[in-house]
Amino acid sequence: MDIAGRSVAVGVFAHASWAQQAAQALRALGTGEREIALFAPDEARAAPAGTIAGVDGPTDVETTLGMMGVSGGELRFYSEQARSGQALLVVVAATPNYGAIRDVILQHGGYDVQSRGAELVRAAGAGVPGGTGPRPIDVTGRWEDVASRYEMLWQQHYGTSDTTWDAIAPTYRFAWHLANEPRLRGRPWAEAEPSVRAEWQRTHPADSWNNVAGPIRDVWEDVAAEAGSVAEGGRDRNVRRTTE
Repeated sequence: MDIAGRSVAVGVFAHASWAQQAAQALRALGTGEREIALFAPDEARAAPAGTIAGVDGPTDVETTLGMMGVSGGELRFYSEQARSGQALLVVVAATPNYGAIRDVILQHGGYDVQSRGAELVRAAGAGVPGGTGPRPIDVTGRWEDVASRYEMLWQQHYGTSDTTWDAIAPTYRFAWHLANEPRLRGRPWAEAEPSVRAEWQRTHPADSWNNVAGPIRDVWEDVAAEAGSVAEGGRDRNVRRTTE
């Protein structure tokens, strides 16, 4: 996700005290009180530490960020982080200052959708020759459970393109389901690519492979890296099947 032109910086912190320290550092750099809001993890509806201009009174994370123009997968990411008990620091950032503000957030132990999106990118060569077979029973088989994760990955790599997530999501879904087929799951991209390309061309004869090879590879290497890990099912980046 390109940060050029962004006007809202959001930091997620494991501890509210870290967020408070980051806010203090930002104030020392000249960020005004009406440009900062802090949402503590123990408050479903928090009164911002500083009341951001245009946001009247106590409000929740989703409402505040929505009013500030944050939407889509990014909005869902921050809302989920807040619901999981993380503290959020929201800062109105003039375009020239965005990078400096984000640096302060990261230096104080915070993270954001960009840094977490980057963690989804796998090094080339992920996977195990020959594959790993079916997914474990505790790893979800529902695309709906992981769609927001891959929307983040798409935003990280292609969010500034003319394509929308709604338009490209079927491609990511195709890649994710194929990457989880027992005959292919866990194979390195170099080994699986001929089969994946052939399946795409068979099922999407009107759509050029060259237009989708990059996104499909991103998904493939993400699944392959996870499938090839002995710790699969025990990492917080795995999406587990929920009991209904």
